[in-house]
Amino acid sequence: MYHHPGEYVTDFCIIQRGAEYHLFHIRGERWTWPVGYRELDLGHAVSTDLRVWEPREPVLPAGPAGAWDECGNWAPDMIEVDGVYYCYYTGSDVKNNQAIGLATSTDLYHWEKHPHNPVVEPGPWSDRHVGRDVAGRDAMVFVDAVHARYLLYYTATMADGRACIGLSESTDLIDWRDLGPTYIEEDRRYNRLESAYLVQHDARYYLFYSAKGGPKSKGFAPTDFPHFDIVYLVSDAPTGPWQKPPNHELLTEWTCASEHPTFDGVTYMLYIVQEEIEGLWGASVLSDPKRLAWQADGTVQVHEHVPDNVQPEVIFQSGDSDFTGWVAHGGNWQWHDGALDIDADGPAFYLNTLWGVDVCWQAELHLANDAAASLLVRANPSAMAGYRIGLDQARGVIGLYQMIPGQDERVLQERPVEICSGEWHTIKAVVQGAFFDIYLDDVLQIVRHHRVYADGCFGLHAQGHVQFRNLRAYRQIGPAGAAADWQRRCLPRHLYGKSGNK
Repeated sequence: MYHHPGEYVTDFCIIQRGAEYHLFHIRGERWTWPVGYRELDLGHAVSTDLRVWEPREPVLPAGPAGAWDECGNWAPDMIEVDGVYYCYYTGSDVKNNQAIGLATSTDLYHWEKHPHNPVVEPGPWSDRHVGRDVAGRDAMVFVDAVHARYLLYYTATMADGRACIGLSESTDLIDWRDLGPTYIEEDRRYNRLESAYLVQHDARYYLFYSAKGGPKSKGFAPTDFPHFDIVYLVSDAPTGPWQKPPNHELLTEWTCASEHPTFDGVTYMLYIVQEEIEGLWGASVLSDPKRLAWQADGTVQVHEHVPDNVQPEVIFQSGDSDFTGWVAHGGNWQWHDGALDIDADGPAFYLNTLWGVDVCWQAELHLANDAAASLLVRANPSAMAGYRIGLDQARGVIGLYQMIPGQDERVLQERPVEICSGEWHTIKAVVQGAFFDIYLDDVLQIVRHHRVYADGCFGLHAQGHVQFRNLRAYRQIGPAGAAADWQRRCLPRHLYGKSGNK
């Protein structure tokens, strides 16, 4: 996760130069969204692994008073041709009319704006007749080698208000011809399609974008947005027509502005994660890199990516069947034949008493009909406070829940998934600070920010007949190391007595 101290990160691009990756992004002051925000230049940072970033000086300040880009520079995208880097960025005027400008550089540090900016504006089919808040932002340039041209995708709005993705073409990266909208969203629950990114894989084209509904600004409550999703379309041509695949929605509710660059043969996915404070979104960060996994049926999945310089430090694993220091609440938890077995009429819990902060906690689960099983993180072995990451076979959902002593648990997020009774499923939670990544069978399902419980224990939950195997808790250690953690236990006196022995 990355943000410069005191700042937030949103719409961004990443370009490789030699052994380094350069990140350019919208930046602004953290926690100011509810009272307004200023995004007047682009942040710049450098990394060697896409995970740890070192900030550099900002680039490309907004234009002078009266300029087409006087009120902000946003959402960069870059391409390198013959040693020259072309940056396409969004500018806005005093009426928030948006267009796309060009700047060039030979070193990624010193930039010159094109004298005839903007180079791309929405066509007559768009909402430009309104005269204010005209959508023309979030450029992405694709090299269409088949047709010897460049294509530029961007966020736009039809004259009748429908959300769409606009398209222009060029042969020299300077003069662009309007091709109209490449995709129009007919579902009016979506009012903008942002941050388009095209990836070609084999003979097919994958168009990723953020599909949103709700306020067209920052500083609102998450519940104000009926849609805040990262989705994708598929086509046999880079200009469409486009089809929604079965898993059209890759991530929902909490993420946006994904980028999908391919470096050294690997296609990554990075995105922006919203941060909530006191019921409002007030800042955002850049995710750690994920990896796109291309499926035989033409769909794509989001998988975990761990750089080679990050190693696991094991906290617990079940191979030796040693559950010393665990405490049970309900049910009869039994270890046999390499699995932990429980058949519970009501909710049953089993918790390790080690106490810590960041953790990767995973297990394979086997659920009988109508059973439910969960991983617990940031939990208290006595009060049953913490977070539950659960699979519910009867309802067919995976979810993240906040457990509150003496109250009904709070649903933070649920997603429908296919859970096969009689088969083993792998569930994994990666918890870093206040951020949660939740995987089912290696596929990223939920990304969430939640800040109530900052530390705690890890454990298991079951209702019905459930088996757990290959349990493993660990933390990820990068080249810089990490502070000692998971060295102490939580031993409540009413459970263990004054001596700490149960």
